[in-house]
Amino acid sequence: MTAGIAAITVDGSADEVRHLVSWLGAEDELAGRVRLAGPGSGVVVMVSSRSAGTFCRSLFGWLRGQRDGRQVSLTVKRSGAVEELDVDCGGGHDVDEVLASVRSFLDQD
Repeated sequence: MTAGIAAITVDGSADEVRHLVSWLGAEDELAGRVRLAGPGSGVVVMVSSRSAGTFCRSLFGWLRGQRDGRQVSLTVKRSGAVEELDVDCGGGHDVDEVLASVRSFLDQD
């Protein structure tokens, strides 16, 4: 199981970003692994190939609840690696497609 960090950039208000932190942190598998990225519009989540499903489904659940069809940018970095995976989420993207990409990226040797 490979771990990494998922950085989420939200084009929204500070309240929306805090709501996303609360939303993701309410998942048992993500509890204690979600925080604000500092000032601005970012969220950081410690994620593994095992918790990627919960993370992606919860993120897309939050996106579906946004009335304006909000999109977010997701950057995943594997522990000890230089490479990053960049994905724009929301709109027409399918949660299963994003989840497969995240898991595949985290499981690379």
